[in-house]
Amino acid sequence: MEWKVRLQHNPAPDLNLPTGDLTALGYVVMQFGLRDSRLVNAYDKWAKKIPAVYADYILGQKGLQQDGEQVDEHRIAMLKNYRSLVPMAMEVRKPIFDLKASDGAIGSHIYAVQGAHDDFQNLAKIILQKLGLGAKSR
Repeated sequence: MEWKVRLQHNPAPDLNLPTGDLTALGYVVMQFGLRDSRLVNAYDKWAKKIPAVYADYILGQKGLQQDGEQVDEHRIAMLKNYRSLVPMAMEVRKPIFDLKASDGAIGSHIYAVQGAHDDFQNLAKIILQKLGLGAKSR
């Protein structure tokens, strides 16, 4: 409903916004910090609140408990903070998962680039599956 109102009040009429009803596929937790393969406490606190807030404000389902231990089928992925890869990628104007040694991705950066590649590939696969466009099993 909010989208139809936004369409009517488009501040840039030359911007072709999609028409019709939009449906949320889910959410992505981004830029979180890790320590020993776990979310650091500050991020963990907020990540545990997301399912209830998403259910309330996006799905219109009031009253979901914020216990933080629930499995949330609406979470599509978690993309960590890729730290120095982001400015490096901005400098050479390419995605972080395409960085090469010639771009400055040397040493441990190579592993981080591969990890970013895997993270974004998994994100794309999940989105395609949610859209019903995922690869069929062989």
